[in-house]
Amino acid sequence: MNEQNQSLKKSETRTGWRRHPILFTALACFATGIVVFLATFFSVTVRYRSEIEDYRAHYVRISDKYDVGLIETALGLLDSDSVFDLPDRETLTEAMIEAAITAMGDRYGTFFTDAEYASYSTDLSGSFFGIGVTLQKTEDGNARIVLVHKDSPAEREGLLAGDEIVSVDGVLFSDGYETAFEAIAGEKGSVVEVVYLRGGAEGRASIPRGEVIKQTVVSRIETYGESRIGYVHISGFDGHTYEQFVAAISELEAPEADVDALIFDLRQNGGGLLTEVSKTLAYLLPDGVIAYVDYRSESLSDYTISAEDGYLKAGSSSTLYCEGGHRITLPAAVLVDGNTASAAELFTASLRDWATPDFGSALDVTVVGTTTYGKGTVQTTYALGSGYKLKMTLAHYNPASNVNYDGVGITPDVVRELTEDEAAISVFLRTQENDPQLSAALALLDQKVNP
Repeated sequence: MNEQNQSLKKSETRTGWRRHPILFTALACFATGIVVFLATFFSVTVRYRSEIEDYRAHYVRISDKYDVGLIETALGLLDSDSVFDLPDRETLTEAMIEAAITAMGDRYGTFFTDAEYASYSTDLSGSFFGIGVTLQKTEDGNARIVLVHKDSPAEREGLLAGDEIVSVDGVLFSDGYETAFEAIAGEKGSVVEVVYLRGGAEGRASIPRGEVIKQTVVSRIETYGESRIGYVHISGFDGHTYEQFVAAISELEAPEADVDALIFDLRQNGGGLLTEVSKTLAYLLPDGVIAYVDYRSESLSDYTISAEDGYLKAGSSSTLYCEGGHRITLPAAVLVDGNTASAAELFTASLRDWATPDFGSALDVTVVGTTTYGKGTVQTTYALGSGYKLKMTLAHYNPASNVNYDGVGITPDVVRELTEDEAAISVFLRTQENDPQLSAALALLDQKVNP
C-alpha cells in the first residue's frame, strides 16, 4: 500500500497546472481578454475611422455650399457680445432655412410647422369648417358675401350673395376685419350669430357651423344677341374641382340647355393641384398630351401626362377619369388676368394649344383678358421630422406645345383691360353690364355662332 501511495504522489507532481489550477485559469482568461480587446480595438478603430472619413466628406460638401466657420464665428459673437438675445435654437433654425429659400429665389418654397401645413393641406383638400361664405371687404369695413357655397349652413339659413355682414357674435367687422373674420370659424355644430344688411335692411341669423365643400366651380347661362352661352367660373383646382366641373359641363351640354358656346373664366384663379387640373383638361381635350413634367434633379424621372380613352396617364400610372372619354366640341373662350396662375395657366395654355394648326385645330378656343401671372413650376412637400415640412420647387411643367411660360405668362389673343373700379368688383359679382372682358368674350362667341 505504501509503495502504491508513493507512486501516486510522484505522478501528481508531473503536471503543474494541477497543483495551481486557479493561477492557470486566470492566465488563460487574461490572454483571452487581451485577444478580445485587440480585436475590438481594431474593429472600433476601423469603424470610427470610416465614420470620421464620412464626416469629413460631408463637411467638405457642406463647406462648398456655405462657410460653416464664418457662420459659427458670427453666431458666437452675436450670442456672446450683442446687446440683443440670440433667438432660441428652433427660431434660429427656422429663420436660416427660410433665408436659404429666399436667397435661392424660390418664390413658392415654404418652411412649414406641422400645424401650418395642416391648414395649407385643408385648403387644398376643398373642404373646411365654417358657415360657407366667400367674403370681400367693403369700403365701410363690412364684409360683402360674394359667394354662398352650395349645401352650406349659410345657404340653408337664407344668406345671399350681395349681403353685407356687419358683425359676428357681436364682433363688428368695422372695428377689426381680421378679428371678425376669424370669429366665423369654430367647432362643428357650434352656433354663430350673424348680423347682416340686405338692401339697407338689417337681418339676423343663427347659423350652426358645419363642414363645407368649397365651391370652386360656378356656372350659369348667359344670353347675348341670338346666342345662349354657357359660363363656367373656376376659382381654383382643389380636391373637389373635377367633380364639380363635370357636373357643370354635363348640365350645360344637356339638350334642354340649348347652349351654343362656352366661356371658361379663370380670372383670380391662383392654381392648385396638378392632378385635379389634369383630370379637368382630360375631360375637355381630345386624347393626347396634356403636360410634360421636367425635373431638375437627375434622381427624379421626367414624365408625361396624357389622356387616352377615358384614362389619365401620368408616367407609369393610369387612372380612369371618365368612362369612354369626353371632349368639348363647342367654340369656347377663356377669360384670364394677372392673377391667373399655375394650374389655371396650364388650363389656358392647353386649350389654346389644341386650337392651333400644330394640333390639328381640334378645338375652337380664344383667350381674352390680360397677360397671366407666369408660374410654370411644380412644388412638392417633404416631411423633415421634428415637427416641420419643406415645400420646394423641383420641376417645370409645360403644356402640350412644350413651351414654358414661367416668369413670362400667357398673352391673350384678345387683350381687354379693366379700369380700377371694374377690377375692384369681385369676379363672382361681375355681369355683362360691369365687366367688359366678359362682354368681349360673349360678343366674340356670338359672332362665331351667328356670323
